Amino acid sequence: MVHFVKIGSVCCLLLLYFNTAAQTVDCNNTKCIPVTVKIVGKDFALPPPTTLPAPLINLQSGQYPFGTVISFDIPVGLNIQSANTLSQLTFEYMWDFDNSWKTGTEAALKRSGTLSVRTRLGTSTSEIQKHTYQLFYKQVLLIGNSFTQHLPYEPIGWTGNWGMAASAPDKDYKSTLERYLQATYSDTKVKIFPTGRIENDFNNYDFENQLRYSKTTFQESDLIVLRFGENVKDWEIPMQDGKANKAYKETIIKFINMVRQNSSARVVITSVFWQGFPNTNAVLKEVADENGYDWVNLIEIGKDNSNYAYGLFTDPGVAMHPNDKGMKAIADLIYEKIK
Repeated sequence: MVHFVKIGSVCCLLLLYFNTAAQTVDCNNTKCIPVTVKIVGKDFALPPPTTLPAPLINLQSGQYPFGTVISFDIPVGLNIQSANTLSQLTFEYMWDFDNSWKTGTEAALKRSGTLSVRTRLGTSTSEIQKHTYQLFYKQVLLIGNSFTQHLPYEPIGWTGNWGMAASAPDKDYKSTLERYLQATYSDTKVKIFPTGRIENDFNNYDFENQLRYSKTTFQESDLIVLRFGENVKDWEIPMQDGKANKAYKETIIKFINMVRQNSSARVVITSVFWQGFPNTNAVLKEVADENGYDWVNLIEIGKDNSNYAYGLFTDPGVAMHPNDKGMKAIADLIYEKIK
């Protein structure tokens, strides 16, 4: 029985040999194609894909609140040739008002415009994805003096309850700016916070009391516009060693920190409208530059006498305020910065 198995096994092996030999290709009669096989290690990376995947943007074109975060990602389910290739992909983005591409996985909506996004791998870039975004503000806080609002005061011939020297409530810069903003988002609210005390007696300003009564308004505002300075005694805050007056600067910073209870709120600071306030303007400009706040220069429109209410009021103090044309010029410059 054992001999039979051995003989059978040998026969099977011989049969397998002859069958295999019968299938061997004769390279003398057939055109053979040489094949080179290279054994590589486990860390070998496949070459990058011929076409890079275009980025996926989480928000489509449209209107969004100021500060909205727009994020970029690789489309879900995309077949990337290797995990190594995926890790080397970077995202680049650029707004239409920028001059160069930035690298990152998200961009914050700080200004209306068209956003271009692409992926990069080495020197290769993907197709560019573009979306256009229009920002809006939910609540705007105008921090201002009589330019923003002044109650009726008969001794000087002022009977209005709006920006002084404007001919009607809808002609001051506050109402004009409000119309501009509501044209984009009809529910935008514009509120006013008076600055008389911080201008006239900045060394004794009651921060605690103001915060107690207005904290909710401060917290709900996503745009803060500081439009004041005309009542400051400029000679009381002289420059120090070529720099802004330290005491006044610290007061302004403390004031901004008080009203900016919403840490993501945008802050805009304007110069003084009137001429002759170099020290005040220096402080305001330095605060804006050092803290990344927007700066709006009103000095040039303040040089134009046609922007004043001269001849419209007998009281010289009222007549020194901007007329309807001047009010619109102020609103235009602010809106150009924040839109």
